[in-house]
Amino acid sequence: MPRKTYDISYPEALPPWVILDKNILAPMRDGVKLAMDVYKPAEGDGPWPVILAYSAYKKEYMFESPLPSFYVKDGYVVVYCQVRGTGQSQGKYTFHGNVEARDGYDVVEWIARQPWCDGNVAMVGASYYAVNMWLTAIQNPPHLKCIVPCPGTTDSYRGLVYPGGVFRSGFIGGLLSGLLKVCIWPGPVPGKQLPENPLLEMLAHPEDGPYYWERSVWNRMDRIKIPVLNIVPASQHLHTVCHLKSYLDIKTPKKLIIIPWTHMVYMRFNIECLPLNQQILRWLDYWLKGIDTGIMDEPEVAIYDNGTGQWHYENEYPLARTEWKRFYLHQKTAVTEPWGAINDVPPTENEKPDIYRYPISALGPPQFLAYTTPPLEEDLVVRGPASITFYASTTCENTADWVFFVKVGDISPGGKPLDPMNKPRDPTTKPWWTDAWTPPDVWLWSLGSLKAKYREIDESRSKPGQPWHSFQNPADLKPNTIYEFQVELIPIFNTFRKGHRIWLQMACQDMEFDNQDVFSPSGMAMSPWLYRNAYKDEITIYHSSDYPSHLLLSVIPSAPEIAPVKAPLRDVVPGAPSIE
Repeated sequence: MPRKTYDISYPEALPPWVILDKNILAPMRDGVKLAMDVYKPAEGDGPWPVILAYSAYKKEYMFESPLPSFYVKDGYVVVYCQVRGTGQSQGKYTFHGNVEARDGYDVVEWIARQPWCDGNVAMVGASYYAVNMWLTAIQNPPHLKCIVPCPGTTDSYRGLVYPGGVFRSGFIGGLLSGLLKVCIWPGPVPGKQLPENPLLEMLAHPEDGPYYWERSVWNRMDRIKIPVLNIVPASQHLHTVCHLKSYLDIKTPKKLIIIPWTHMVYMRFNIECLPLNQQILRWLDYWLKGIDTGIMDEPEVAIYDNGTGQWHYENEYPLARTEWKRFYLHQKTAVTEPWGAINDVPPTENEKPDIYRYPISALGPPQFLAYTTPPLEEDLVVRGPASITFYASTTCENTADWVFFVKVGDISPGGKPLDPMNKPRDPTTKPWWTDAWTPPDVWLWSLGSLKAKYREIDESRSKPGQPWHSFQNPADLKPNTIYEFQVELIPIFNTFRKGHRIWLQMACQDMEFDNQDVFSPSGMAMSPWLYRNAYKDEITIYHSSDYPSHLLLSVIPSAPEIAPVKAPLRDVVPGAPSIE
């Protein structure tokens, strides 16, 4: 059957210094051919080093990956390759499976054999691109010289599908719907098969296990033998936790850049921010072209403080001088939210617990608890992991779907969101999650979730602010029994300024998640937001000398500046100029 050609439009015209070779087919070791677009310099004969972007997304559209117009100008070839079973690539789609990972190796080595490649290949990109980058890098293809994940989760279970053991139904549903459409698009392709159904696989595997291990690298990071430039946005809810948790396990030359939080459009910020891409170019020039750009002479870690709008260098992550500070929960003190207090004073023996109800209904009022510190007497610098330990019980007879959602934020004295850059409010710079219960004056910095039956902690793998749950041994929890729970939160990179208050919220439902799994005694017959028995059960949170519930933050004491952060990294701030 002859290969059908499709007249596919590309979103933007190419600049005169770029030549595009469309839909080049690269054979894999089993004969399946993957489609790629090759962007080459219009001048010069080459060969050139190559930047590879490898994902299931349409190769004609770019939103989490390098812009050819920028990198080709500096003497690079940029290759966009779609995984098997998507777009015009042959084969069967398996969502980050072993075959897709093996293809990554083959794509790198195929590129290295082409006359326009000088044998040096890097991989750059975020999210899907970055996950495939990890899966390729642990195989160590000989011509892959460095990678730039910006960012990418290393754990498909904890970071992507079931954070805290809770199904991320809203995001996963939209993601997989879009990916399956790409498997059908643009029409019949000889050699392409119908895809597997990853949504079915995820619903059938609500606990961590082989399905997710195949698609994760958190326990294989030590296999990577090439340099890694890690670019991680503050407070990003899909990738930040697991990417940073795996950073210590990278044993090769590495750098870590914590960039400003830019809402869910971190993808656009990564791809379009001119000074950030100039920093990436310094890394690529060093490792692919052998140019001493000075980047390896700079401190290992650079962190943007979202509370001050300033960059700081550090020598490691997590920071060695971290002081772990507990902020204890105290009983409800006001009729209106926020009800309770949090401070560094341990609770007394006689403090009464706080109670809210569950399940709620979309048609009724929300149910949650909220706590704040008094106005801070001095700046509080937080840079690193965070977690909460608390004690709770429920009157619910069916504890299988018992879930906690915890959020941490910053309230400024004027009741308006903090703007560290002192510029007109840009709504894309304020962290948010789908939660109508969060007051508009709260600047959200962290989030965590935990399905109660997975409360078991593996102490051998846990670290301060990073409790490790196996998500394999669900506990048989009893009603009216007090249990301890530990919830890992997204690391925080923010200075809570003098006069501001730290805000904490606890709830048992969130519109982005589905509390029930397919093996739940209550099944999945109806939306949890429309329960007939709404508000029937009580959730009790204890905070006393016997049950000292507390928030744990990585507080950083002041220290002499290691070195000033210079351009281009210094200029990576909200509102930075974009690539033209």
